[in-house]
Amino acid sequence: MYVTMNRFKIKPEYADEYLKIWENSALNLSEVPGFIDFKFFQLDKNLDGYVLFSSYATWDSKASFKAWTQSDHFKKAHSGNGDRNMYIEHPELECFEVLIDKGLS
Repeated sequence: MYVTMNRFKIKPEYADEYLKIWENSALNLSEVPGFIDFKFFQLDKNLDGYVLFSSYATWDSKASFKAWTQSDHFKKAHSGNGDRNMYIEHPELECFEVLIDKGLS
């Protein structure tokens, strides 16, 4: 299993708009081979100068994730992500191989 996490530092005045972009996204990852799960978070803490959001996706393998990043689906999912001025800095992607999984399944 493979997990990808993106951290988005958003200017406070754009936080509500940014959340709406994700809520209204037409992104349907269920049709993507190897995709397992997606979650979107907001840090439960006030930060100075930005609001921190994070996306979390689970894939069956690194190969499935990499294949998706080369697909038309990926390009479509990443178009129209709002005004680039809302970002404090470029999103930060972190990728992890799952070593231990003690889930319910």
